[in-house]
Amino acid sequence: MRPYRLSLILERLRQPKPRPKPPPALVRAYPEVRTPLSLDLPYYAARGEEGYTLIPWDRYMEEAERTLEEVARP
Repeated sequence: MRPYRLSLILERLRQPKPRPKPPPALVRAYPEVRTPLSLDLPYYAARGEEGYTLIPWDRYMEEAERTLEEVARP
């Protein structure tokens, strides 16, 4: 019975079943969230799929910059 089991395992390994791809992520652009550009705010350029985009320099980016500076200090 042992060789029979081994042959079944080998047969299944030779014919792998294709696994379905996971469904694509449901991503939607929210144009109502985008704020118009203002000369009062600082921006930084970030590279995206369609070129560069301007992202406002807000409290989150200030905190991230401070954290990176603290980590980089010897």
